[in-house]
Amino acid sequence: MNTIKLPRIAVYVFALMFLVLVYFIMKTLSFYLIPATLAGLLAMLMLPLNRKLESWRIPRLLAIIISLLIILAIISGIITIISTQVLKFAKDLPTIQQQLTGKFQEFQQFIQKATGITAENQMNFIDKEVASIISSADQWATGILVATGGTLAGLGLLIIHFIFILIYRNRIKFFVLGLTPEANHEKAKEVMQQITKVTRQYLIGVVTVMAILSVLNSVGLIALGIQNAIFFGVLAAVLNIIPYIGVWIGSGLPLLLALITKDSLFYPIGVIAVFLITQFIDNNFLTPRITGSQVQINALATIGVILVGNMVWGVIGMILFIPLLGMAKILFDNVEELKPFGHLIGDEEKVKKKFAGKIILKRKA
Repeated sequence: MNTIKLPRIAVYVFALMFLVLVYFIMKTLSFYLIPATLAGLLAMLMLPLNRKLESWRIPRLLAIIISLLIILAIISGIITIISTQVLKFAKDLPTIQQQLTGKFQEFQQFIQKATGITAENQMNFIDKEVASIISSADQWATGILVATGGTLAGLGLLIIHFIFILIYRNRIKFFVLGLTPEANHEKAKEVMQQITKVTRQYLIGVVTVMAILSVLNSVGLIALGIQNAIFFGVLAAVLNIIPYIGVWIGSGLPLLLALITKDSLFYPIGVIAVFLITQFIDNNFLTPRITGSQVQINALATIGVILVGNMVWGVIGMILFIPLLGMAKILFDNVEELKPFGHLIGDEEKVKKKFAGKIILKRKA
């Protein structure tokens, strides 16, 4: 039988076209794929509990509902804590506004001395910009309503998918096995178990690190006397889910508040010091010991997947694409043809050890 061998450049072109097609599909179907992906991750997280409940002869559907209620209770608790802190922060806004006004007047005087632009002309410019912002307030309100409706619809899809993924988990397993040759079924089962285990441990680790950082950030900010220290500490810990950049986004608000409400530069410097110390603890002790051993992805691959995730699904994509890349690495490491990709995105030290081991074995042979 004659086969057509395509030129290598044609293979690369087809591969690039496939990637572009995947990008547009994921972008277009994000309203469905985001809650479905979240549901899949949460289903992996709650699978051991679900199995334990079923071993106690609790019906599968009831066990799934119990697991769902536990997740909703945890999410509700987090939302309640954050909402309480937000309301407390809102009560302090008038005081912050007065202090901001004083700082702004000082800044106006500095601008007038430096550029010669009077405070009146500066205010005219600001009033014009504010009027422009207010004129588009109806568009903002419409956008908020649409986003709220989308969030509620996404939550509904997430719950539905969570329930059905756990109900039909055996069908999903047999479907994956049906796609692989019978001789590779044991290997396929091992890979699925490994993906489920690593994803579960990674998610638990992320939540654990978030809780520890919330305490450390809050204690440091309270010691400095920063207003709403708990709110800012928890916010920075939550944003820490986004590697490398999240915590610095979260530290910007307490830094700005320290500049506005405090008369000494000691406090803004102290805020920076608090987050530098907590990041040092996180990078050298918490993450390597709690989550670092679960998803071995190097910094270059992590930054790349964050940027791609932001392009495809926005902020939620920056968070979800990291465990998804971890799953892909497990798959790469267990498929002979894909092992180079696993080495490319994996931890550099482990790669060196693997190659060093292969070189030693070859020399001995």
